[in-house]
Amino acid sequence: MSARTTLLLFLLVAAMGAIILGIERYFPSAIDTREVRRGPSRFENDKVTRIEILTAENVPLTLVRDGGAWRIEAPYEDLADPQKVAALILTLNGVEWIQRVHRQEYDEAEWQKTGLDKPRFKVRLLAGDAPVYECWFGSPAPVENSLFIGIPDPGSGEPAWYVAKSEAPMVLQIPAAAWRDPKLLRLPAEVITSITLSQPSGQIVLTRENEHAPWLVEKPLKTRGGKERITELLSAILNIEITEAKDVTTAAKEEAQATRADEIKVTIESKARGKSYEFTLKKPADEKQAVTTATTAYRKPAFTVVAKNLLSLWVSPNALRDHLLAQIDGERLDFLTITSKTHPEIHLRNEGGSWYLQRHGNWEPANGERVARCLGALNTYEILQFAADSAADLKPFGLDDPFQTVTWTPQREKPVKLMFGHNAESTQFFAKYESEPFVYRIDASLLPSLPTDGIKWKGLGALRFTTFALRRITMSQGAYSPIILDYNPVTAEWKATRGGRDATAELDRVKADQLAANLARFTVQDWAADRTDALQALKTPFLTIQIVLGEPGRTDGPVREIEILFSPTQPNASTAFYFGQIKNDPDIFYITNSALLQIAGINVFKPKQAK
Repeated sequence: MSARTTLLLFLLVAAMGAIILGIERYFPSAIDTREVRRGPSRFENDKVTRIEILTAENVPLTLVRDGGAWRIEAPYEDLADPQKVAALILTLNGVEWIQRVHRQEYDEAEWQKTGLDKPRFKVRLLAGDAPVYECWFGSPAPVENSLFIGIPDPGSGEPAWYVAKSEAPMVLQIPAAAWRDPKLLRLPAEVITSITLSQPSGQIVLTRENEHAPWLVEKPLKTRGGKERITELLSAILNIEITEAKDVTTAAKEEAQATRADEIKVTIESKARGKSYEFTLKKPADEKQAVTTATTAYRKPAFTVVAKNLLSLWVSPNALRDHLLAQIDGERLDFLTITSKTHPEIHLRNEGGSWYLQRHGNWEPANGERVARCLGALNTYEILQFAADSAADLKPFGLDDPFQTVTWTPQREKPVKLMFGHNAESTQFFAKYESEPFVYRIDASLLPSLPTDGIKWKGLGALRFTTFALRRITMSQGAYSPIILDYNPVTAEWKATRGGRDATAELDRVKADQLAANLARFTVQDWAADRTDALQALKTPFLTIQIVLGEPGRTDGPVREIEILFSPTQPNASTAFYFGQIKNDPDIFYITNSALLQIAGINVFKPKQAK
């Protein structure tokens, strides 16, 4: 082989080596490609219990999980903002690798630009004592929305470097002071079971068994708490925001926690969490002042705080009492009883959501709308005044001999009796629960919603039958000849007699069906408490409707007759209301003129054709 050929081969090999080295330097290997495609190892967010952050200036930020909350361990001690901690963990677990890079690919100047020789942030996550994730964040990379990161490699002892996408630096660049929890007390309202407001002038204690139980005022008197007012109080407490924190010595803090005349100590307890939280607030100068100072037993610094309605914490016990007369769950009631001095006792019973009235020894459907209005009136009526908290003498209120009582019995509970009385002049009205010492002044406008006459509770469905049982309808108006409509429930055919002659051909069968349907579900407007005028008027009825019913679906067998009488409320006049009575029924009802027209049968015949 000649020297020239040897030289050419040598140059060719050298060129190929240079190409291979260039490819190895500037193009990723198969191993690097697999690593990038696989991505960084993931961790379970909920298992992280400690976060250690170190800035390029060697400023530490250490966050530690304490039960369900996060606290700051360094550079100061306090509760951490859980939203910021959650955002940091989420973004760290969402790092995406774009490309792996190697130190030897860069000269010294280029490497310094990556920021990896002195990372802006070093982050380490631990679950207990075991590290679960570690990452170093450098400078932004040339690829859009990317940066250089380093991942320690425990296998080789050398870190791996990547160009990656991550939003973690946006969270990490938050100043250390801003990681403090901005809420003075971060607690879900539903887990709070006790609120104590302590001032030198006295103490108010509010309690409840759980989030579903009603609030009670335990001190300075024991009574029902006002749901809306206590909810507003809780809102004011839980929305207190910290604007500034100042470290204080233990001695100074203990001195500050001795409640002064212009301060209030708030103690919150949670049975569900088995914890209590105590803080002290300085009273604002007026309602417009939204900024004040606070110290807590569960956080070391003293705070400047801001909140709306701060003065609502300085509240009187009466303001937190239930200002509604009653709290009745109508769906859980079994019985409702009304007694009075003027009428017999009223008994109402709930069966599967339908109410029944005991009347004339029988249980019959009650007016469910009236029951609902009664309960609604009791549940929404605002007490005018807390007249007495321990009335030893009930006579001035007329409650030693109540003129009316309402008793309701919830399922599997004892009856609750509410008594009503008035003063000697009957100018003021009062209410009192039999089992409580408190006397409430009320307005007499509540009483019409609690009628004492049993007839007012009777259901408005005066007549109910199925059209399959209908045999005949007879309508007689004054001296006019009666109209007789015979019905065959098997064939659904009608026959009409008018003035003693067959008028079937003139009958409008659609309107006859509507008439039968209206009578089958005959509903009245109301029942009359005073029957005197009605009985006199019904001696000479304006309209009489007789209904003959038999066994449903058959044309033979026994039958029964129902007769309904109607008369105007004013003699010989067309009135807006009419008296009505089902014969042999002692009760008198009212029906409107328009409702009467629907059952009077005047339109069941076809109109006569004009000649």
